This record gives sequence, C-alpha cells and structure tokens, in this order.
Amino acid sequence: MLLPQEKPFIDGLNNYYLQIDKFIEHLQGDIGSGCIYCQAVHKELLIYFDEDEIIQAVIQQSGKQAETTQSLEPVMEALAMNSFQVRVYYLDANAIFFWAQMPSFKRAKGRLKSSDITLPDLVFRLSQKQFSGFIDIDLQGRNDCAILFFHQGERRGGSYHWGRGGLSPSHEDYNNLLGMLHDHIATYAVGHFTTDPARIEVPESSVTSQKEGDDKSTPAKSTSPGGKDAVGNREYFSDLNSALNEFLHIYIRIAAKKIKTDPLIQLKLKFIDAMADFSSLAPYNNFYTIDEKGSVTFVANAPEQDIATGMVSCAWMVIEDVNLEKKFRAELNKWAYRTALEERDIVVVREF
Repeated sequence: MLLPQEKPFIDGLNNYYLQIDKFIEHLQGDIGSGCIYCQAVHKELLIYFDEDEIIQAVIQQSGKQAETTQSLEPVMEALAMNSFQVRVYYLDANAIFFWAQMPSFKRAKGRLKSSDITLPDLVFRLSQKQFSGFIDIDLQGRNDCAILFFHQGERRGGSYHWGRGGLSPSHEDYNNLLGMLHDHIATYAVGHFTTDPARIEVPESSVTSQKEGDDKSTPAKSTSPGGKDAVGNREYFSDLNSALNEFLHIYIRIAAKKIKTDPLIQLKLKFIDAMADFSSLAPYNNFYTIDEKGSVTFVANAPEQDIATGMVSCAWMVIEDVNLEKKFRAELNKWAYRTALEERDIVVVREF
C-alpha cells in the first residue's frame, strides 16, 4: 500500500480498543477528512473519509490483489478477525479524493540510487515518457521522505514528511527536497499507474535490487537530457519553461543567502536595466508573467528563448552583485536539467 508521508495525526492505537464506526464519526468532526491505516501481520486496511461519508476503503491481503469497497461491512469483518495497529493521517480537501480514488499501480522491482541518478535527471527522463505515477523517495539515515506524483509527465504535487495535507503543489517543498538530496544519499522507488502505463527507462547501473531474489530491471536504452536515444536516434528536446522555472528557483534559494529583500524584486529591477539588450523582458510587452514563487508563464507566441536567455543573464548579474558566484556555480553544476537550456545555446554556468 502507498501511504501519505506526512507525520500521522494519531499513532499507536489498536483496533481492540476502538469502535471503528464511532471512531470515524469522531474524526469527521475533528479533522474533517483523512484516512485510517490498519496494519496486521498478513492484512492491511485503508479507510478514506471526508466530513460526510466513507469515500473508499481498501483491503489488502498479503499476496493478493487489493479490493476496494465503499461499505464498512467488509472492513468491520476483517477488524473482528485480526489484531491491527492503527494510525490516522490528515488529508486536506485538495488531497482526499486524489488519495481515495488513486488508480492501481505497479512498482518497479528495483530501487534507484541518488548517487547514480539525480532526482531532476530522473524526473526529466520520466517526463519524456509522459509518465503517470509516482516516485517514492527515502533519504538514508533520516526520517525525511517524500512521494512525488505525476500525470502525463507533469509533476502534480507531493506528500512530504515535513508537510501537511497529503498533496502539496508547493515549489518550496520540492526545492527543500532537492536541497536535502544534495547532502544525503537517497533511494527512489518508481511506480506507474496501470491505467496510464509508461515504460521507465533508467541506466542499468542505477538499479539496485530491493531484496535478494528480486528480478533485475530491464536494461534501459542510453538516453540523456538533450541527447539521443541510442536505439531510435531520436532527438529529445526538453521543456524550456520547466527548466527556466527550476533555474529561477535555484537562483532564489542561493540569492536569499545574502539579499535581505525579495530576490525576485532584485531580478525584476535587472530586467528593466537590461531592456536595451533583452527587449523581450520589458514589462510593457506583456510576453510573460512571473509569480511570487518565481514561476514564469509565457503568453502565446512569446519569444520564449529570448526571454529565458535574458532572465538567466539577469540572474547572474544579481548573483555577481552580491558575490555569490561560487555557490551559484556549484549548485548549477549539480543541476542535471540545465541541459534543457544549454541545448538552446543559453549559457547557464558562467566561468570567470
């Protein structure tokens, strides 16, 4: 079963002391929506609820396919026959139906190591496959963990150990995760939704067996961002907008170490200073918007590459003003997705 990674709202209970129907009514009034996870030796149960009703229950017998029901009867029967450890997770209104109606999924048998493939590189590879599923991330030696969810190659949100609610779309949470992965080794378990299948291709050397006796993952074609597929010789052209947004999020994180005001304000001032060289950045052209988190949205027919080139150049101007070139360069050198900009002749890592 896949569980939210946030800290449980309640933990350490046993079904022996609970009237589960009354307990659900209490939780509906207390937290509104969430799920109850019950774990026995050979059986697991999940009960999703909102303020008004039981949305879905899942019964998983070891070695068998999970069964779903909207009735509490099969759940009550299972609880009467086994001793279960019980914990409760809070899921907010944006997350409850996503979790409760999550399609069936299949996990890859092998786990990937962050020492072999970075998370941005893995996300890039999956986005090329229009991947729908999740990456379950476990940082070794820490409680911190996360699950990132994708639909047709787009990251739709994440469940983070330090978060709340079960499905955060926050760029800040994602960037916090990337920061942790720079300093700690992690493993990734990739699962794809079987109603929207996608092949997962990763380097053979990146795969480590989950346990002795697992089948090895199918060797993958050698593919790199911006490179060529060794079998089909097809050019992979990555998403400029996503790469630019990730670049700006790195800029904000590094610039905030020295800039007391909002780094985005300083960047926008540079846009005005640089209009002679990058006219597409001029606010009156209305070619783009940039929100408070540093995410850029292009309008139709905007000169996207010119805008990206100008924004990258202006970010470096701010970084040079506050003498953070070494730290910025070090972060960008670790960033696998920079190739999405470099393949368009945008200089991402400046040398001095």
